[in-house]
Amino acid sequence: VRLGLVLAEIGRVNDVKITEQEVQQALIQEARQYPGQERQVIEFFQKNPNAMAQLRAPIYEDKVVDYILGEADVTDKTVSREELFKEDEE
Repeated sequence: VRLGLVLAEIGRVNDVKITEQEVQQALIQEARQYPGQERQVIEFFQKNPNAMAQLRAPIYEDKVVDYILGEADVTDKTVSREELFKEDEE
């Protein structure tokens, strides 16, 4: 739960948005999991805001994580096994 709140705040502060096209793609993918009932699945999500929110949440979180990774500076550092485990002990 905390991670979700942190991601939501980072997304809000940095104006991360999901598009309607991304939501529609996720809805289609979800509907395809129920062959022969695709129309009912789509109608269910369209009529239930909570279900639609659950569909949107992972899309939003993925975009926030992508944003964070895009902003991160990664530096490789070679350390010995002893140095690596020493940091864990401290």
